Amino acid sequence: MKIKKYLILLILVSLAALVLHLWKLGSIPPSLNWDEAAWGYNAYSILNTGRDEYGKLLPFILKSFGDFKPAFYVYLAVISVKIFGLNEFAVRFPAAVFGSLLIFPLFLIVKELFADFKGKLLVAILASFILAFSPWHYHYSHGAWEGNILLFFALLGIWFFLKALRQNNWLFYFSAFSFGVCFYIYQSAKMFIPLIIFGLLILFFREINKSNNKMILIKSLVLLTIMALPIFSYTFLGNAGGRLKIMSVFSYPMSVQEKEQIIQEEGKTAPDFTFAVFHGPPHYFLRAVLGRWLNHFSPRFLFFEGDWTNPRNGVPNAGQLNHLSILLLPLGVFFLISRKIKNQSLIWYLLLIAPLPAALSRDTIQATRSYFMIIPLTIISAFGVYFIWEKLGKANKFIKAGFLVILTLGYFLSFIYYLDQFFVHAPIQNSSFWQYGYKQVVQFIDGKEQDYQKIIFTQKHGQPYIYYLFYTQYPPQKYQSQAKLIENTQGDVGRVERIDNFEFREIYWPADRQLKNTLFIGGPYELPEQDIDPKEAKLLKKINFLNGETAFNIVETIR
Repeated sequence: MKIKKYLILLILVSLAALVLHLWKLGSIPPSLNWDEAAWGYNAYSILNTGRDEYGKLLPFILKSFGDFKPAFYVYLAVISVKIFGLNEFAVRFPAAVFGSLLIFPLFLIVKELFADFKGKLLVAILASFILAFSPWHYHYSHGAWEGNILLFFALLGIWFFLKALRQNNWLFYFSAFSFGVCFYIYQSAKMFIPLIIFGLLILFFREINKSNNKMILIKSLVLLTIMALPIFSYTFLGNAGGRLKIMSVFSYPMSVQEKEQIIQEEGKTAPDFTFAVFHGPPHYFLRAVLGRWLNHFSPRFLFFEGDWTNPRNGVPNAGQLNHLSILLLPLGVFFLISRKIKNQSLIWYLLLIAPLPAALSRDTIQATRSYFMIIPLTIISAFGVYFIWEKLGKANKFIKAGFLVILTLGYFLSFIYYLDQFFVHAPIQNSSFWQYGYKQVVQFIDGKEQDYQKIIFTQKHGQPYIYYLFYTQYPPQKYQSQAKLIENTQGDVGRVERIDNFEFREIYWPADRQLKNTLFIGGPYELPEQDIDPKEAKLLKKINFLNGETAFNIVETIR
C-alpha cells in the first residue's frame, strides 16, 4: 500500500512537471537556436523523404552544419512533427516529455540502490520531487536538448544493472541495451557511459563475483560493444572527429607568446628542465582540466550565476540549482557520511565523473555537458531533507507540519524566482544568443523571393540557411538536390552558401550597394542606416532583438 501511494504521488508530480514543461514551450526561449532548427528540419525531411537534409537515408549520425551529432533526437522529433507540424513546439516536445518521465528511473534507482535503508521510499520520492522542480532540469526540459533523453536511458541502464545484481537474471541485457542507446543520443555519452559502466563493475565487484550468472554479464557487455561500435568507428575513422577535436581542451596548448614571456621572466633563452616541469604541457593541461572540473562545484555555478560563458544555457542572476540546496546539500553530505549509508559510493563516483565531459572541453564552464551532475546532487539534497525530517521525528506533529510547509514554501519561492527570470527577464536580455530575428526575417521575405534577382543573407549570426528551410518548410527533395556544405578546414562547423537565388555570406555594403535588384539582410554594422542612399537603396524593415537593439536591417537596391 505504501509503494502504491508513492507511485500515485510520483505520477502526479510527473504530470505537474509535464504541464509546466509544456507551458509556453514554443515561445520561450524566444527563438529556436540553430541546433533546434536543424533537429526540426531534418525530422521534417526524414518524415517526408526518409532522408536527412543531405539526402542520406535514415542516418544514425546527423551531419547538420558539419557538427556531426547522433540522430536519436531527430527520430523522436519526427513523431512530434508528424503530430504538431513543423514548429517550435514540436521540436522541443521530446525534451519536455522525457524531462517529465525522468523522475521515474530516478525513483527506481534510489529505491534499489538504498534497498537496505529504511527511509528509501521517502528519499526516493523526495529526490523525484526535487528533480521535477529543479531550475537546471527545467531549463533543459524547455528546449530541444538531448540531455534528458540521455539521462533517462543512462538511469535505466543503472537501474537494470542494480536489479540484475539482486535477482541474478537476464536484466543485464536490458542494462546493456539502455546504455547502448545512449551512444546514439548525445556526443558526451562516448566518454560518460564507459565511465559509468567501469564504476558499476568496480564498485559492485563483490556482488558480481558472488553471482551465478557472470556469463550473462559478459554477453551483455558484448551486446553493448556491438551497439557502440558504429558510433565509435564513425567518430574516429569517419568524418565526425573534426568537431570533437576542435572542442577538446587539448587542442589549445600554451601560445607561443605565453611561452616566450615565461622564458623571458625566468631570465633564460630557451625552455629547460624546470620549464618542462612547471610550465610544460602536462602541467598546463592538468591545470586547465582541473580548473574546469572544479568550476562545476563552485557556488557561483551551482547557486548564483550558472553557466557564465553561455547565456543560452541558463538565466540571469540564477544558478543551476534551487537556492534551498545551499542548505540541503551540506546536510545530505553529513547524513550520508555520518550514517555510513550502504552503496552511497556510487553517488560520490557519479558526482566526480559527471563534470568530466565539460572539463575536457575548451569551455571554462559548461552546463550542458555537465548536466548529469543533477542526478547525484538531487539524491544528496533528498537525504538532506530526510535528515531534517528525522531530526523532527519526536517533535509535535504541528511543528513537523509547519516546518515541512516552510521548507516546501522556501523551495517553491526560489523556483518561482527562477521562473520569473526564465519567462520574463532572460528572453529580453538573452534574445540575441538565441538567434532571435531569423524567424521574423523569413516571415517577411517569404513569397518575395522571385521579386529579386538575388537575396544576400548575412552569415554573421550563424547558419541562416537552416532557418529559411525551417520556416518556409522548404521541400526536402528540392533542397537535397542542391545541398552543399562548405567544410571548415579547422574541423569546426561549416556553412551553406547558396539556395536558389539566396546567397549566405557576409555583406560589404560599400561594394555590394552596386548590385541592382538585390535584397540584403544584414546587421546594422553591415547595413548602416546612415549609409543607405535613397537613390540607391531603401530600408524596407528593421527587426530588433527583444531588448530593442537592432538585429537585422532588410534593404533592397533599386531595380
